[in-house]
Amino acid sequence: MRVLGAIPVGLGPEAMALDSSRRRGYVACARSNTVAVFDLDRLTVLAEVPVGKEPIGLTWDPQTNRVFTTDARTDTCSVVDAASLEVLAQIPIGHYPAGNGIHIGRRKVYCGNTADSTVSVVDADQLEVITTIPAALAAGSITGDEQRDRAYCVNFGDASITVIDAATNENVGRIEVDYAPCKISLDASAGLAYVANSLVSTVSVVDVARGKTIATIPVERAPVGLVVSHDGSRLYVGNRGTGKVSIIDTKTRKEWARVPVGTAPGDIALDSVTGRVFASDAGDSTLTVFEDRLTERPRELPKLPKDRSHPLVGRALPEFRLADMADGRERTSGEWQGKSYILNFFASW
Repeated sequence: MRVLGAIPVGLGPEAMALDSSRRRGYVACARSNTVAVFDLDRLTVLAEVPVGKEPIGLTWDPQTNRVFTTDARTDTCSVVDAASLEVLAQIPIGHYPAGNGIHIGRRKVYCGNTADSTVSVVDADQLEVITTIPAALAAGSITGDEQRDRAYCVNFGDASITVIDAATNENVGRIEVDYAPCKISLDASAGLAYVANSLVSTVSVVDVARGKTIATIPVERAPVGLVVSHDGSRLYVGNRGTGKVSIIDTKTRKEWARVPVGTAPGDIALDSVTGRVFASDAGDSTLTVFEDRLTERPRELPKLPKDRSHPLVGRALPEFRLADMADGRERTSGEWQGKSYILNFFASW
């Protein structure tokens, strides 16, 4: 492996898309509310385009050369003309949209609305919502499948994929995966989807034709992004919890290598011209760029931990006091003693 460097971009970079033919890349910077546009050869930022608040998802339409973001805190899908770098529209969609994807043939952009557990379908040409499709708890990352005329949406809170008929805009199925799926990547020719499951540190291998998970691959810790190579031979997984990218041989379904990148890596993207790998480092506000020169499996990789649980798991929760965000009133953990509840520290890093 050869790390070429890190590109400083906006704050909290998440989803990426690369236009290898025009030598441009795009990344949604969630904490600076922008899309950073970067040069794939010079590895420098060319522009930062303001969009809605907290853009997390991002997809690119090669037919119109437009970038679509999902802006979680403004409940919009922003549309950027990649040639002029102008915002063409900010389309109202569902609540807290956190992921999106495109079906180019059907001219549809799908936006996963996490708080609504729905998918908004946007006309990629008319820039308006066509319909809203029920999904499952905490809908997010989506990919289009041109060969089977489907779209697949991962549901973070339901450990599942919602299958959408791209012709009729109907929810036509559910595929079980592992817990807390964050990102999906499709190898359409092989009929396989790969899903990064953040809470259990695995990747699900899904046979989309049969509608079932056929294998589970362990990775390091908290994978939140991944992409399959253009020839389908390798899978690149961003482990947010360790600052490394796992490289997996898709034939053997084993790790080839782990590449150190920046802090809290998320999305991964590949340049089809140079073969370079880009990782968005949400904790460092950079993009790490490296070349995969591995031709044979390393003799030995550090073993993955058998017990992934934190040493505090199973111990009593210490007492604490916090101000209620709604009215400022002080609340204590004792109010919920003996009850089951969830403390949500999502994206608090």
